Amino acid sequence: FQNPKWVGGTWDLTRFTKEGKTDWDSVIDAEAKRRKWMEENPQSSSNDDLVAFDTSMIPWWAWIKRYHLAEAELLNGRAAMIGFFSAYVVDSLTGVGLVDQMGNFFCKLLLFVAVGGVLLIRKNEDWEKLKKLVEETTLYDKQWQATWQDDDDE
Repeated sequence: FQNPKWVGGTWDLTRFTKEGKTDWDSVIDAEAKRRKWMEENPQSSSNDDLVAFDTSMIPWWAWIKRYHLAEAELLNGRAAMIGFFSAYVVDSLTGVGLVDQMGNFFCKLLLFVAVGGVLLIRKNEDWEKLKKLVEETTLYDKQWQATWQDDDDE
C-alpha cells in the first residue's frame, strides 16, 4: 500500500489538517480506502512493514459525528408516538390494558400499520411521492379502459 500520508505504518495526522485541526472525516475516508485496497490486493504480512494504525486513535465523537443518523432518531420518535397513541386508543375502546393488548389481533394490526407508515412516510414530501406512485399504478388501468371504450364506440 502506497500513500504519501501513510508513514511508518500509520496515518500521518499532520497531513489531515483543515483550518488548523485534524480532519477526522478525511482520516476515516483514507482508512476505509486503505482497507478496501487491502481486501482487493491481499499481501502477506511482514515485520518490515508493520501496521501501527488502530481505529481507536480516531476519537469516539468523530465516529458518532460521521455515522450518526438524525433521521433514524426522527423515525424512532415518530414510531414511539404513533405506538403510544395507538395503544391509548385501543385501551380506550376495549378497556384492555397495555400489556394485555399484545395478544390482541387489532393491536398487532395497528403495530404493523404504524411501522409500515413510519417507513413509507419519512418526510412530508413522501406523501407527494406516494400520490404519484398511486397515480402511476392507476394510469395503466385508465389507459387500458380507454382503449376498450374507444373500441366500443365504433
